[in-house]
Amino acid sequence: MNLKQLEYFVQIAEHGSFSAASRAIFVAQPALTHQIAALETELSIKLFARSVKGVKLTETGESFLHHARLILRQVDKAKSDLISDEIAPRGEVAVVIDSSKAFALIPHLLSLCETRYPDIQLQVRDAMSVDAAALVQEGKVDLGLIPNAADIEGVDAISAYQENLYLFGKALLPFANEGTIKFEQLCEFPLVVPAKPHSMRLQLEQKALEARRPLNIRYEQNSANVIRSIVNSDLAKAIAPYDVVTQEWRGDQLDALKIVSPEVKRVHAIVSLKGRPKTRAARAVESILKEVIQTLHTSGQLRGTLLLP
Repeated sequence: MNLKQLEYFVQIAEHGSFSAASRAIFVAQPALTHQIAALETELSIKLFARSVKGVKLTETGESFLHHARLILRQVDKAKSDLISDEIAPRGEVAVVIDSSKAFALIPHLLSLCETRYPDIQLQVRDAMSVDAAALVQEGKVDLGLIPNAADIEGVDAISAYQENLYLFGKALLPFANEGTIKFEQLCEFPLVVPAKPHSMRLQLEQKALEARRPLNIRYEQNSANVIRSIVNSDLAKAIAPYDVVTQEWRGDQLDALKIVSPEVKRVHAIVSLKGRPKTRAARAVESILKEVIQTLHTSGQLRGTLLLP
């Protein structure tokens, strides 16, 4: 097995035929056929199922495609790191931000990275906590900002800040006590929450079990936009950090009450895959991410307790 075979395999899988891949990468089709046949013989597996319409990955081929992409990506990162330095790092860095923080952080992260390190190709995406954790664990991203990272296996975590959670929705002020609401009162409201096993859902259910106050979960949704639409239509209330209400949803007439007795808190951490050395570019982006968190916390856009040194 060699890198050229892996590159050909990925191209054929993405284009859906040997002929289309041949045209895309300017390699004769017989050469592609020969290299893939040699790869299949070496691995003793069939990577493609052939038909008159082209080729389709076998179940084993689907699994191998995941590994091939990771290998090729890691080779590209190694090449970039070798010609990089601490002053002008270069190369591709992939980051995932928890959905609750994407609106606040991503524009600042992209802007600062582009200004300070123009040779870094930064790819940023948002995802709910479980999906974000999986991206880090599978090596598909270099860094993540994820809540409750202590529960994630196989990662290194740097605690960034701790935040309180709030109940938010329409017409909540009659239930407020100086801007707060007791946890035991949450059972009085229909709620929209993420599905299991998202970290916030598990945390809320644990608190409800301890308080012996089961929650009235009306809807399970893993889309931030769908949750927003449900809350804005007053079909249910939601639980989220305060900055989500004030920034991402500030155009809506929503009330936010801090949950107390007990408070519900969570820690966001910067995570990376355990045992994988960070490239110079990844270290530079991690430094910028810390700086953005500190800046937004100082300005009050991120409420909570800063845990970064």
